[in-house]
Amino acid sequence: MKTPPGLRLSLTERLILLRELDPLRKWESLDDQRFCRCCHKFINGRQIEVGSTPGKPLRLVCPTSDCSATVRDWVYPNEIAQPPDAWGRRVLRVIDKSGESFIACEKPYSRRRASQRFGPGSRTAA
Repeated sequence: MKTPPGLRLSLTERLILLRELDPLRKWESLDDQRFCRCCHKFINGRQIEVGSTPGKPLRLVCPTSDCSATVRDWVYPNEIAQPPDAWGRRVLRVIDKSGESFIACEKPYSRRRASQRFGPGSRTAA
């Protein structure tokens, strides 16, 4: 679920939430950008949505419609996205101080819902 309509956050509160809910990367300001490796869009801290489900903790969600990526799927802009591999997974080529590495996106991005993607009689369904 994306940001509920009743949840209003000040800019300071939003930055604090980004810092608390994203343990993987540092947020200096709301203008910091990330690249969503599932929908392949650049997003910033002002755009990121706060997901809320009754009885569960808050979580950060990609603002792109039909993309449910979370902080684990976002990378710094200097991390380069590669084309999908043979299984449709997105692979990232990350270049940082420690050298070069490759990371596979855990879930392929599709604008169709999973139920539409793998329906009865589908060739791709297991």
